[in-house]
Amino acid sequence: MTHPTRRDALGLLGAAPFALAGRAHAQDAGRWPGAPVRIVIPTPPGGALDGTARLLAERLAPALGQPVVVDNRAGANGAIAYSLVAKAPPDGHTFVLSLSSLVLTSLMARAPGYTLQELAPVSLVAMLPNGFAVSRSVPATDVKQFVEWARTQKKGVDYGTSGPGSSANILGSMFAQAAGIHLVHVPFKGEAPAIQAALGGQIAVVIGATGTLSAQAQAGQMRMLAVALDKRLRDFPDVPTFGESGFPQVSLTGWSMLAAPAATPRPIVERMAAEVTRIVQSDDVAARIFAYGFQPEGGTPQAAQGFLQSEATRWAQAIRTTGVTME
Repeated sequence: MTHPTRRDALGLLGAAPFALAGRAHAQDAGRWPGAPVRIVIPTPPGGALDGTARLLAERLAPALGQPVVVDNRAGANGAIAYSLVAKAPPDGHTFVLSLSSLVLTSLMARAPGYTLQELAPVSLVAMLPNGFAVSRSVPATDVKQFVEWARTQKKGVDYGTSGPGSSANILGSMFAQAAGIHLVHVPFKGEAPAIQAALGGQIAVVIGATGTLSAQAQAGQMRMLAVALDKRLRDFPDVPTFGESGFPQVSLTGWSMLAAPAATPRPIVERMAAEVTRIVQSDDVAARIFAYGFQPEGGTPQAAQGFLQSEATRWAQAIRTTGVTME
């Protein structure tokens, strides 16, 4: 596989999506929305992203004066959801609440079915840092002890993730390189089966959503050793960052962003960004997002566009460094 270069990553983004607004469908943005609004997400019902999307939908509905529904379109590392929204009418009635797989899949899939130019960033919703947790059979209570133990395992140490090419897969590979240890990737179809495998003793490590793994840790079933974020999460103050553990280069943080079809009128995108920011920064919603192991964000479309561009460059470098693929 030919890995993406920095130029490839930036080329995926091209000109700002708002440059396409002149070709948007003729409509009076002041009367928007004129029908129910749909938020497509790339995961099945029941997970933390689904919960976040339903929080947004619940609070957006009265603000917009229309029902807001969540449409779960899991599969293909997000490509099904992202392609659907990229090809949807740009009338402000269809959005996607993405994961960082929005960038990863566009960089790694042979035929993702969409390009980043086809989507207009609306607002960064939350940072979704991966946590690093070990089963009770692993004799380590911190990252240093884990590395020392892993170096004694001649066959390597199995780690589970939600699938090949995921942010957790790249993080695991990056950590293995930085620590000089042999980690063997075991992909699962979601985090839940990976956790079950760890609880059953089939694998030693799970890399996934901090909130999900922390629930197992609080129950005494696993131990959380680190989180991939620049600073500790508010609701998980006892879990150190990879940087604090001596591996700052491993802080590859996932995220969630709201985006719309690229030609969606600018006033609609800006209104939606303002509403999302107000909601995720409100005390009660922020508290629930923190409880998922996420960090609430918000912000303008311009900030989201800049963030997406920097993430495309950062993940392209990580993919090239690790050699991780989606196969």
